[in-house]
Amino acid sequence: MIEKYKRRAVFSMLIVLTVILSAVLWYQDRDKKRNTKAAELKQGTAYFSNATARPGTPVEVVAANYPMFTQLVYEWRVDGELIEHDGSSYTPVEADLEKMITVTVRADGYEEQMLSVYCSKLPVLYIDTDDGTNVESKDEYKSAYYVLQGAGEGPYETVTGGAWVKGRGNYSWTLPKTPYKLKLDDEADLLGMGENKHWVLIPNMPDPSLMRNTLSCWISEQMGLVSMKTKWVALVVNGSCMGNYQLCQQIRPGADRVPAADWEELSGQVAETVYSEGGVPGEKEELKAYLEQNLSWMSEGVFEFKGKNYTVPDQLMPSALTGGFVLEIDISFDRTTQFFSHVGLPIMVCFPEYAKSNQELMDYIVDYVQAVEDAAYDEEGYGTFRGKSVHYSELVDMDSLVNYWLVSELFYNVDFDMKSIFLYKYIEGKLFLGPIWDMDLTCGIGDEREDSYTLWATWNSGTKEQTIMWYRPLIKNRDFVRQAFEAYHRYRPLFQEMVRDGGMIDQYYGYLCESGQADAKRWREEADDEYFERAVYQELKPWLINRLIWMDEQFASEETLAQSLNAY
Repeated sequence: MIEKYKRRAVFSMLIVLTVILSAVLWYQDRDKKRNTKAAELKQGTAYFSNATARPGTPVEVVAANYPMFTQLVYEWRVDGELIEHDGSSYTPVEADLEKMITVTVRADGYEEQMLSVYCSKLPVLYIDTDDGTNVESKDEYKSAYYVLQGAGEGPYETVTGGAWVKGRGNYSWTLPKTPYKLKLDDEADLLGMGENKHWVLIPNMPDPSLMRNTLSCWISEQMGLVSMKTKWVALVVNGSCMGNYQLCQQIRPGADRVPAADWEELSGQVAETVYSEGGVPGEKEELKAYLEQNLSWMSEGVFEFKGKNYTVPDQLMPSALTGGFVLEIDISFDRTTQFFSHVGLPIMVCFPEYAKSNQELMDYIVDYVQAVEDAAYDEEGYGTFRGKSVHYSELVDMDSLVNYWLVSELFYNVDFDMKSIFLYKYIEGKLFLGPIWDMDLTCGIGDEREDSYTLWATWNSGTKEQTIMWYRPLIKNRDFVRQAFEAYHRYRPLFQEMVRDGGMIDQYYGYLCESGQADAKRWREEADDEYFERAVYQELKPWLINRLIWMDEQFASEETLAQSLNAY
C-alpha cells in the first residue's frame, strides 16, 4: 500500500513539473509573439507602456525579455530626487507637473535600464540629435530623431520620425533660450495643424506671459487674416528640458499655410517627372535642388543639367508668373533674393527663395510692390503698374491691409513697420498682408513707458524704415481711416473676449500656469513663485484693458480717429 502511494506521489509531482514546464514554455512563446516594439528589444530591456505622464494616470514600466521569476527592482525619481516608491508603476501627482520622472530598473546579472518621461499638461516634444550634442548653429542642420506626445491636446497620438534641426531668428538667436527650425524627414500632422515637413519652435523669451504671439495669432485668424497655427509644447532636447515653446507652422506656401503657389513644390514635380523618364545623371534630389535654384525653366520651358538639355512637360508649366510670392519687410535684409523700394524699404522674397534666377518673375514682383508704394504715397491713392493707373485698393486686399494694421496697433508692436511684416500674392489677384508674426515685443514690452498703451505704433520712429513704411501715408487717406473705424467696431467684441473674466487670457493662464512658472524659474534669475502670475495679471491683462479703453476713445468717431492719428 505504501509503495502504491509513493508511486502516486511521484506521478503527481511529475504532473506538477510538467504543468510548470508547460507554463514556462508558454510564457516564452508569448514573449516571442509580443508586439513588434517588444519583439525588437534586446533581452533585459524595459520601456514605458504609455507615452505620456500626467497627474492621476499611472506611468507603467514593461520589462521585456527578462527570464521568468527574475527579481526586478525599480527606483523612481522626480527631477532627480529619490521618492519612496517601489514597483513597476508610479502615478504622478500635481506637484510633479513640469518635472522629469525617471525610473531605474535593476536585476542581478543585467545591465540597469533608465527610463525618463516628462510630466506636463502640454504635449511634450523630445528631440535627440544623432551626435548627442546641442544645436549651436542657425546655418547648419543637425540630424535628429523626434517624438511628439500629444498629452492634453485631444486625440492626437504619438508621432515619431527622423528630422533635421537648426537654430533660427536674428535677435532671438542671441538670447539664452533659443528658437529652432525643425525639418521632418517625412510630412506629419503635428497636433492637428496639418501635414508638413517644416515647423518652427518659438521660445517667447522676451514675453514672460508666453501668450502674446498666440493671442495675436488667434485674434488675426478670427479677423480673417491668414494665420499660422500654433500649439504650446514642453521641449526636451537630448534629455534636458528646455521649457515652454510654441510649436508653430513655418510661414511658407502650402495648403495649410500661406495660400500662394508653391514654386518649390512644382520644381520637385518637374524633377520627379524628368527623372522618371531616365537618363538623368546624379540623384533626383540633386536635380530638384538645381531646379529650385535655377527658375528660368518656368519661363523658357527647357533647362540644361550637367551638360544635357531637358524639356519641361507642358502640364507642369506655370499658367502665369504673377504670384506664388511670400514677401517680408525686415531690416535684417538677409535673404537670397531681396531688393529696396524707391523710398528705401527692404523687401525680401522669402518664397520662391531663388526668384532672382528668373528675370520675368523678379521684374513682376518688383514692379508690383513699387506700384503699391507709389499709390500709398499718392494723395489720391493712385500708382502706375505696367502702364495702367491703379488705386491701391486695386492692388492690395483692403480687409487684410486694414486688419493687419488694426492688430498691430491693438498690441502696440514696437517692431511694427520695420520687422517681420509679411505679405503674399496669388497667381491671380491682389497682394495680401499677413500672417502676423513676431509679436512678443508688444503690449508694453519693448517700450517701458507707463503710458505706452496711449501711443500709436504707426508713429514709432525708432528706425528709418518705420518713418517710410506705407502705413504712414495711408493713415492720411480718408478712405483708409473710414475702413479702419468700421473694422474696429466690427471686431470690438472680439477684442473684449481676450480680456473679459474667463476670456482667452484667463483660459490660457489656466492651461499654462505650471508650465509658465517652471519656464520662468528655468530661464529668469529674478523669477519667484508668483512670477508668471504677475506677468499675466499685473502686466499683460491690465495693459490690454487700458489699451482698449484708450482705443475706444480714439475710435469714438471717424473725426476723433483722424485727429488722434494726425491724419489730415
